[in-house]
Amino acid sequence: MNTREVTIFVQTWLKDKGLYTGRIDGDCGPKTLAAIDATDQIPKNWSNKRKLVGMLQYITMQFGQNPGKLDGYYGPNTQYAYQNSLHISETGKIPEVWRPEEISAKPSNWPKQYSSEFYDFYGQKGSNLVYAQTPYPLKIAWNPNQKISRFLCHAKVKESAERIFQNVLNHYGLQGIQELRLDYFGGCYNDRPIRGGTLPSMHSWAIAIDFDPINNQLNWGRDRAAFAKPEYDAWWRIWEAEGWVSLGRQRNFDWMHVQAAVL
Repeated sequence: MNTREVTIFVQTWLKDKGLYTGRIDGDCGPKTLAAIDATDQIPKNWSNKRKLVGMLQYITMQFGQNPGKLDGYYGPNTQYAYQNSLHISETGKIPEVWRPEEISAKPSNWPKQYSSEFYDFYGQKGSNLVYAQTPYPLKIAWNPNQKISRFLCHAKVKESAERIFQNVLNHYGLQGIQELRLDYFGGCYNDRPIRGGTLPSMHSWAIAIDFDPINNQLNWGRDRAAFAKPEYDAWWRIWEAEGWVSLGRQRNFDWMHVQAAVL
């Protein structure tokens, strides 16, 4: 997160609402924090950074965006909502959909997304959820101090995901996992539309997982995404051995994302 840019965006919105009277300078100082407190939308006992991000999340909602839970943490949903809100504020227009909702297929042992076989296999989105256990702790990507050893996923992908995490540990070891940030967990179950589209995301069925979203952002290609580097080849081979699909490997965007469904 670029704190200065986010602060300018927040200050500008607050000034337009008559809540902020200082300069638009990108400094999240006393005047900015007082204006945030004056909205009565953000808990006053949060840290200054959480207040800023919480205010950003609230503002994106006013632009019709969905940053996820208003929790003061800058995750991928918040980032995407912010980028869209910034575009709307600058142009007055909703960003165009930059990727198609239907993309080419590749053979896999999982059903094709949005097909009749897919709905028969996985059922209603948000149903049949269970916890998958991990053999090493995962850090919540937008709050790395928080660690988990299990996450919600669809029951039909649980055993496959658990095998994959064990194989990742066997190959890289804990130190290698941490050095490559393979333990930065960006989420699994999240009932929302795909970013830039209208269909439900594969996360809505809890059959997709994101990793290290900061270094593998949605519209980054091979030239920028960390997961496109050679040291991650084994990581992807382990997932692909179980039939999971990488959007990065197949379509060169959204390198954070892997899913148990054919494109």
